[in-house]
Amino acid sequence: MSDTVEDVLIVGGGDVGLLTALALRKQLPELEIAVVDDFSSEVPQVGKSTYLEIQNLLHGELEIEEPRFIDEVKPIWKASVFFRDWCDRDPFHYPFDSSSAFNGPDLPATAQHHVYHYDVLYDSQEHLTRCGQLVAQGKSPWYRGPDGDLDRYDKCAYHLTTRRFNGFLRTLCRERGVTLVDDRITDVDATGTTIDGVNSADRRYEADLYVDATGFNRVLRGEQDAEFRDFGFPLDAAYNVRIDRDLADVEPATVIETGDHGWFWQIDTYDNRDLGYVFGSEYVDDDDALDEFREYVESLAPDGVDPSIDAEDVDTYEFTSGYFQRGWVDNCLAIGNAGGFVEPLQSTALTANASLAIQFGKLLAARGRIADDDAHEAYNRTFERTWESIYDFVAAHYRYATGDTEFWHAMATMDFSPRLDRIVEEFDRYGYAYDIEREHADGIDELTVFSVPDFYAIMRNMGASSVFYETNDFRVSKEVVQQLEEYYAAQRRQVASNHLTVTEFYEDVLEA
Repeated sequence: MSDTVEDVLIVGGGDVGLLTALALRKQLPELEIAVVDDFSSEVPQVGKSTYLEIQNLLHGELEIEEPRFIDEVKPIWKASVFFRDWCDRDPFHYPFDSSSAFNGPDLPATAQHHVYHYDVLYDSQEHLTRCGQLVAQGKSPWYRGPDGDLDRYDKCAYHLTTRRFNGFLRTLCRERGVTLVDDRITDVDATGTTIDGVNSADRRYEADLYVDATGFNRVLRGEQDAEFRDFGFPLDAAYNVRIDRDLADVEPATVIETGDHGWFWQIDTYDNRDLGYVFGSEYVDDDDALDEFREYVESLAPDGVDPSIDAEDVDTYEFTSGYFQRGWVDNCLAIGNAGGFVEPLQSTALTANASLAIQFGKLLAARGRIADDDAHEAYNRTFERTWESIYDFVAAHYRYATGDTEFWHAMATMDFSPRLDRIVEEFDRYGYAYDIEREHADGIDELTVFSVPDFYAIMRNMGASSVFYETNDFRVSKEVVQQLEEYYAAQRRQVASNHLTVTEFYEDVLEA
């Protein structure tokens, strides 16, 4: 084929495949783009969670109008990841405005603020950022300003109902000139690592560039000889079910709790409560894992909701944690789970892949649609850094793991990455001061999705300590304590007085 890309065929019409089509259309309006999938099949109902960047990706980069998105998709706003019970530690948040806790917030005497956070505030449910207060008080980011106009605190991500979100993306693709082909690919023709074409029962499809968005099926990538980087996490299976829940009972956070052989999630969407159990199948048989999951579901069923679930009601997923070290090989880009996956702990998959799709579209546009070796190399560097950054951040959650089962012993004794070791070492030496000159970066500067402050925002709650704070005699003045008390009290009052609940926003403001 020519190095110049004239047309793209995306195999897989899930959320990531459609977002890739929209990203390419935005950057390359002259490109012929088609998405082929069995669109008549039912969309999986698993709830999707995201992180903060999703707002900019959808409403900034892809220019999806927020009012229309809210009206048609009906997202629930996520203000934090709430670790309700992580390895028997006290509950804590990883809020999307965690930087306000480390900046003091924007006050003098930074060292005093940091040591007070280290000693007192880090696990206090009385000293929460605005995002933490949104979760604690069950509020949305929408509030009435002094003039009575509706405004939104912008440090929130989304919980999405897949059925609504995928249907919306299909509509948007059609409106923007992306061809959706309802067909099922049965086989792939390849010469070496080059994709020659893909076939259904009745038709053959050819393109200059192919995108594999077929999830763990990896229909195209499976035909290519690409090296896979296995992260070695023993988590490799998940159960998922949905139960009824009133809108008034929404938790505006992804809620995490540990189990005997993995961890549980709770994702409240507009339509229901999505519950899951991610576990290591090497350490527990399916029936015992299902029994443990049933107990969890029963514990979270709202009053009046039947919590009983049968095995046929439960969706089962299997996955491998790792990524192909080259996301773009010859004329095929693998994206979404076809390219890589860590595990669901920080809800990275949808947002990270949307970002990769947009970066790919920008790269292809900047190079005039020339898909040469330099373009491959540039994208694959971005691809690798994305997955390594996610891996390190997720690994930080397990570095301090505790538990009595074989699974948790295995997690606590895993070797992770030298980059994570360096981050832990720097916290030990410098505390929360992260903006320092490093003699040797050891890959820390390669972090993309999550940066050093993100690690610090969770490490103390998970058991990290800092010799810097433990051995130096810091005194926190009464003035600093008062400033911090007033700051956090103001966050609590602001949320209590001004912010709307999800029910008030949808039923009273939007009259949904």
